Amino acid sequence: MKGYDNLGLNHGIVLDLPLREASGLITHDIAKPHHIATLTGPPTWTDVLAEGIGPSDLGILQLNGVNQYLQIPGADTLDLDFTGDFTVAAWVYPIYTAAAMVIMCRNTTGVDGWCMFLFDNPALGPLLSLRTNQGGPAPGYTECYAAGFTDSEWQLVGFSRDSAGLSATAYRNGSPVTTVLGPGGMIDPVACGAANKLLIGVQDGEAISHFAGYKWRPRAWPWKLSDVDWLTLFALTKHWFGVV
Repeated sequence: MKGYDNLGLNHGIVLDLPLREASGLITHDIAKPHHIATLTGPPTWTDVLAEGIGPSDLGILQLNGVNQYLQIPGADTLDLDFTGDFTVAAWVYPIYTAAAMVIMCRNTTGVDGWCMFLFDNPALGPLLSLRTNQGGPAPGYTECYAAGFTDSEWQLVGFSRDSAGLSATAYRNGSPVTTVLGPGGMIDPVACGAANKLLIGVQDGEAISHFAGYKWRPRAWPWKLSDVDWLTLFALTKHWFGVV
C-alpha cells in the first residue's frame, strides 16, 4: 500500500493487525509479511463506542480472560523470532482478572523467545513486563518491568528492546516510563524456530495468563523505535480512544 509505506513507522514492520474485518474467525496483517491470525475461543468483535469506552466506532476485540486469544502458526512467524533489537506495541484496555495477562508472545517460558504481559503486583500495582528467555539455569529468563499500567483505561503500551545495551524501555501513551531491569539486564532471547506460535492474549501452551479486556492493533518491528517514533505512534491513533 503506497500510503501505508509513506509513513516511516511502517518501514520494516513485521506485524500490524488493525482488526478491520469486524466479523469472522480470522484477521489480516497489513504489514508486508501478511500474516493471518486465527481468532480462538473466539474473541468478540465490537467497537469502542458500542462498549462505552471511547468516542469512536473503531473496531476492536474483546477477550474474556478465560479461553479467547489469537494465534499465528510458528512456521508463518519466523520474522517475529526476535534475537536482537525489537519493538512490540498494542492499544489495550485491561480488566485485571488474573495476576498475569499476556498481551503477546512468541516463546516457551524459560527456554526461548519473548513475551510481553501485564502483571497486577500486590505491592507495586499494575506492571507492564517484557521477558526474554535463554534456556539456561533457572529461571531461564531475564525480565524488566514498569509501573502505572492502569485497570479499565485505554493506553498504548509496549517496549523497545536494545540488544547493544542489553536493556529495554517501556512506553505508555507515547512516553518512556521508568523501567526496572533484572539482574544481567535484558539478554538476547534464544531463537524459537518454527515450533512457537505467535500468541496474542495467552501464554505458550494456550492454557494460562489469558488477557481480559479490549485490544486494538498489535504491532511489532525487528528494530528499536525511538522516543520520537513512539510519540508519533500515539499522536496518530489517540483520538480513536479519547485519550489526550
